[in-house]
Amino acid sequence: MSSVLRVSVLFILVHSVFSTDSNDLFFKKYYSSSVLGLVKLLKMEQEFMENFSVYANILQEKVDNLNIFLDALKRPNHNTHNEREKFVSNPLNAFGLIRRLNQDWPKWQNYSQKQLGLGQLNAMQDIVSAAPESFDMNEKLKAMHRIETTYDLQPKNISKGLLQRTEFNYKLTWRDCLALAHHKFKIGEFQRSLLWFQEALKINTNGSLEIINNLQEMELKNFATDVAKRSIYLSNEALTNETIDKLANSQLQDAKPIDLEQLISSNLKRWIKDSSTTPPTNHNIGCRGLFPRKTNLVCRYNSSTNAFLKLAPLKMEEVSRDPYIVMFHEVISDKEIEEMKGEIKEMENGWTGLEDPKEIVSSVYWITEETSFSKRINQRISDMTGFKLEEFRAIQLANFGVGGYFKPHFDYYTERLRGVDANNTLGDRIASIIFYAGEVSQGGQTVFPDLKVVVEPKRGNALFWFNKFDDSSPDPRSLHSVCPVIVGSRWTITKWLHYAPQLFVKPCSPRVRKE
Repeated sequence: MSSVLRVSVLFILVHSVFSTDSNDLFFKKYYSSSVLGLVKLLKMEQEFMENFSVYANILQEKVDNLNIFLDALKRPNHNTHNEREKFVSNPLNAFGLIRRLNQDWPKWQNYSQKQLGLGQLNAMQDIVSAAPESFDMNEKLKAMHRIETTYDLQPKNISKGLLQRTEFNYKLTWRDCLALAHHKFKIGEFQRSLLWFQEALKINTNGSLEIINNLQEMELKNFATDVAKRSIYLSNEALTNETIDKLANSQLQDAKPIDLEQLISSNLKRWIKDSSTTPPTNHNIGCRGLFPRKTNLVCRYNSSTNAFLKLAPLKMEEVSRDPYIVMFHEVISDKEIEEMKGEIKEMENGWTGLEDPKEIVSSVYWITEETSFSKRINQRISDMTGFKLEEFRAIQLANFGVGGYFKPHFDYYTERLRGVDANNTLGDRIASIIFYAGEVSQGGQTVFPDLKVVVEPKRGNALFWFNKFDDSSPDPRSLHSVCPVIVGSRWTITKWLHYAPQLFVKPCSPRVRKE
């Protein structure tokens, strides 16, 4: 156990990075980082809608009661003084008039002013106070951009619910498309911004409620204001921000929606001419499934790693022979996956790395205390690899959000990792293994960009590879990444296998260099 405690400092630094930043970015939990967080949001929205519906019914009941009372008082209009005098000259009418004004109308006045549905209003306020903040919104905008650009998807298809070759029964709204267009503008993607803006303009918003129309006009003006500010700045870069703000506000003061639309479109078209396109990276090419297919690789039963496998051999698929990468099939059951989720107490933010800019792309949880589940998984890893795990029993669980990914990186220690793990006594990470424990129908592949190898995250399988050469020097070909998740919940169990415990299992040997 002492080894686990020693190394736990590394876990915290690498995967739940501490910060003294005043905005508490590192400690705060975010919904966008995992499907698990999004499920919580869905429950929140359902609860909000239930309270909103009850509140609306209470208000409708109030309106109905007022209308019933008014209907009971319906009578011919008394437009002239003579008609009114004749009406009140009748003792029955006079009595009823005085009684109503003395007894009924004060009560109805109080009833009309009485706040109803306070329980629902308070419940909705509590939900709104826990709603996603701007960080979550920005992360989800970045995730949508990541999906769009990595897989080269077109806004006209995404807006209609077509993701790659799968069509979903959901279409983006005018406000959805405008938010994406505005985000693309902010990050300098003018071509994509224009495409999204054009998709927004195609959506018919006629007949919307006045409050919806007001919101749309406000958002359109915010977008147009940012575009106007950039245009003014480019015309005279010596202007101060304050002057630019004043000029932009003056320019748009009396602008109608059609004027705002024209300003946005014309400027985006103008700026597209000055922008350049970036060729796709190997990471993107792999995610799009465009790597050439490997040949001369085989699938077989592995029964030789240890004695137990002679009785229960494992299905093993070669992914690459040099460097050595294999996929073990059907090595974790659905029952064990549910057991895995039951191990989780509270997940932490999972980051793409320690360097800036930092992005939260998953939620992670470390099982550091030995449980029946972790003991079984560690034994299975030992059976699969032949490595000893007694000194390092902790395993990492992770759940990626929609659009969650991981940048190309090495698992072996770079200078950056050595700096945060100066007290590590287990040695470098000579190998890695990932169990795929989620249902991912689109995206989420593991890519080795330099090898032009891509692996689908099939539920129940496990991917194993070496990060080091036989002489323990780093193998840069082990560079790997994770494609953005398009559809599905990507759960993984990850284990890094360190050098020190394997000293006699896999001793260093001279590196064989191929001519």
